[in-house]
Amino acid sequence: MVEEPAKRRQKVAAERLYMASQYLSRETKKDLGLMLQVPMYVQDPEVARLRENLGIRNIDLDWEPGLADGPTSARVAVVDYNADTGLVAQPARWDEAGRRFLEADDPASFQFHQVNVWAVVQNTLSFFEDPHVMGRPIPWGFDGSRLIVVPHAGNLRNAYYDRSSKSLQLYYFGAAERPVYTCLSHDIISHETGHAVLDGIRPSYNTISSSQTAAFHEFLADLTAILSALRNNDVRGVVAEASGGDLYSDDTIADLAEQFARDEVVAVYGEAQRYYLRTAKNNLTMKEIQGEWEPHECSQVLTGAMFKILSEINKLQLADEPKPSPAEALWRATSHLNRMALRALDYCPPVDIQFIDYARAVLRADELAYPRDSKGYRTIIAQEFTRRGLEELATPAAPSRMDFLWKFTIDQIARSRTAAYSFLHDNRKAMHIPPQHDLTVTDLYYTDKLVEAEKCLPQEIVLEYVWEEDVKLEGPRFGGFQGQSIPLSCGGTLVFDGRGNVLHWSKKPGIEGAEGADKQEGEQRRELMLRYVEALIQAGMLGMAAGEGAAELALGTAAVVARPAQGRLRLEATPHLMHVGMGKGGHDA
Repeated sequence: MVEEPAKRRQKVAAERLYMASQYLSRETKKDLGLMLQVPMYVQDPEVARLRENLGIRNIDLDWEPGLADGPTSARVAVVDYNADTGLVAQPARWDEAGRRFLEADDPASFQFHQVNVWAVVQNTLSFFEDPHVMGRPIPWGFDGSRLIVVPHAGNLRNAYYDRSSKSLQLYYFGAAERPVYTCLSHDIISHETGHAVLDGIRPSYNTISSSQTAAFHEFLADLTAILSALRNNDVRGVVAEASGGDLYSDDTIADLAEQFARDEVVAVYGEAQRYYLRTAKNNLTMKEIQGEWEPHECSQVLTGAMFKILSEINKLQLADEPKPSPAEALWRATSHLNRMALRALDYCPPVDIQFIDYARAVLRADELAYPRDSKGYRTIIAQEFTRRGLEELATPAAPSRMDFLWKFTIDQIARSRTAAYSFLHDNRKAMHIPPQHDLTVTDLYYTDKLVEAEKCLPQEIVLEYVWEEDVKLEGPRFGGFQGQSIPLSCGGTLVFDGRGNVLHWSKKPGIEGAEGADKQEGEQRRELMLRYVEALIQAGMLGMAAGEGAAELALGTAAVVARPAQGRLRLEATPHLMHVGMGKGGHDA
């Protein structure tokens, strides 16, 4: 079929406008037809039943050339395959002329389900990439450019992100006449997308070293669900009106995945029934999770802390002059938390993150964006982290530019991983990197971030590096794993400004080649890892893969898999560890 000249010219014009869309405002893109209106649940069907104004709403997503059936976009592809039945559902068809997906008007249709899950994933990804948040394209943690989303993966009460299959697997469960579809829950979809985003930003967090590293994945996923929900005007308006400014008086965003928890057995805490998976309204401290290995449970310390910080910032915004409306105050508070909480990821170490590392990164991210702290937000942040048991908030002083040897300029280092490696190699002694260990530049990127009124922050260059040191599992406490070696992942994140000044250095020292406080910390890290491996073995949560590259361990068999690689065992999280699960007191698949 020959394309009509007028349609061809219109298509070319749209593609040219798309190429310049990064310089256009949201309103201008709407006027020029560079945005789509796509229907989706802003919470889930159960919340929509109770609150009609939190049902299906049209959200704005960027149009891009090449949108296709599925839906399929440049970064996300929906493939509706059911592993239980072996059937592939008819995909939602893309109508370029009408700029819409067809057969998606009926909320009961699988085509609506497909569009709904695609819209939530796309919206969550664009949320992270926004210049007001991370200010850069987010990679996936696997080879390839598209995350595969399976909305009806089978009959199972769960959902999870799986790096090995490059996918989000979303299941359905319950009575056959009215099944519950996790692909209709905004909280669950954005939670699992949060796992995928973090896996792209910090892929080594998938290598298990401690309960806190595993729990950080769950925290970031839950925080993603909360903040991406607050991005929606309708949700924010309902929360602002219902709470009257006190976010602890309303459960709309604090409680996660209401329908998922409500539809089956409800966990009982004392005399109170729980109609959610987890809640951000908690007062858990580090002392209370001491010795706890279950990541969903541990994660709630950070989730509760960030929700409390949001609540306190919201109160300060409401007291501002001229006095804003509750919805406007919540938008300002949410926007600030977005920048502070998510930009902190750029200041986190590349391996073995602990909650204290994130707390320091949050404070540093806020300090770099707002040096004056005129409203006292950092006081609120520090007080809340301290109350939760994260007292060591002082960030170790970053080295000055003169502490390093410079064969290349910072501009040359930022443009080449080879030059970045050379810089690190020249400075092994100063950075306590053992000369005998292979050193890898795991990431190197620029950021372009904005603050209020579209003001640009100075561009940052982020350099991440990693090496590994062998640790032997010695003694009967390691059972059948006794005598095997596992890696102690070491490394750091260096953040420079455009002149080569070091803005931040978050490091994870090893033992070999380290001195003083770094060596002491490396020894503590080794002991913490050994205790965690022992706890996993005793709990029956560590399983052995058949061989290098084996992927036969799936959901429900082991939380952590020991995979032979290069003469050692690499401990990796399986979907059974990083899934939507309820944590202690609840139940999951």
